[in-house]
Amino acid sequence: MKSTTPHLREDLLTPRFYTTEINKAARTNLKPKQRYFEAMLQEMAADHNRDHFDRRAPLQRLQALDPIEKQAYESYLVRSCISEFSGFLLFKELSRQLQLAKRLDLSQLFKLMARDEARHAGFLNRALVAEGIELDLPQLSGRRPITWFPLSWVLYTVFLSEKIGYWRYILIKRHLEKNPANKFAPLFDYFDAWCQDENRHGDIFNMLLQCWPGMTKGIRGKLLSRLFLWLVFLTHSLTVAERSNFYELLGMDARQFDTEVIKATNRSARRAFPVVFKLTGTNFMAHRDGIVYCFQQLQAKAAKGWRFDCFLIRLKLVGHGLRQFLSPMELA
Repeated sequence: MKSTTPHLREDLLTPRFYTTEINKAARTNLKPKQRYFEAMLQEMAADHNRDHFDRRAPLQRLQALDPIEKQAYESYLVRSCISEFSGFLLFKELSRQLQLAKRLDLSQLFKLMARDEARHAGFLNRALVAEGIELDLPQLSGRRPITWFPLSWVLYTVFLSEKIGYWRYILIKRHLEKNPANKFAPLFDYFDAWCQDENRHGDIFNMLLQCWPGMTKGIRGKLLSRLFLWLVFLTHSLTVAERSNFYELLGMDARQFDTEVIKATNRSARRAFPVVFKLTGTNFMAHRDGIVYCFQQLQAKAAKGWRFDCFLIRLKLVGHGLRQFLSPMELA
């Protein structure tokens, strides 16, 4: 692999690799959720999607794409592949360290989730190979820094990333079912089982959050709920705006897709968080539009090498972001 990964710029929207407080994770008290934990473990061990991800299935594109369309598709594949591989590394390391800490129950659960993430990353990598791109994922992970997060941050962000991933996949799946002419690659046939894996992982992290009541109760719980919902929604809006040509390729409106994903994920968060954003009757989405507009302006100016008049645009972007962050919340 070349020194730089195709279609992957080093910016704030690039998927990262993470680690967390292993010793604290080993102290997770599963007793309040023991029956639920055992049921989830049995369901994961059954591996209902084992035969769905057929390694012999052809993943090459079905129809020729022009260079701009090909770049949009490949960029989506690269970032998605690295994101799934990042989840695999996190879960694998947690499984290994928890085994050393004699928490074999939790170790097994994370091992099974790592299996799913590796399967997803492998399929995306195969789709990239079909496009003539080969990613050396182990080398990439060794070259990029690992970000440390407190356990509470990991539980919140992974829960949200899995749920938002579920809604992304299922909404694309539903759209392509209604518009089969836009399904230009066989990879999309796997989104059904794929989104169920994401949903199941999100439920597992919800359970783990509930095993730490202090993380979701009181002022701390409300603040963390606001912070991580906002961060995940902000990142999603900017990423969708940056990849708008990919969604156009699927025949989707990128802005509407982002809106539907945010609303659905906000509903899912009601089962885990004490508060969620109030999205109706507020300016949350209007500020989202302002953020995206400023972001696109900055991208356009950067492409032209213009930097002298970017300060006011950045100031507007920060203003929209701050007001969106402070948008009204409602009890879950």
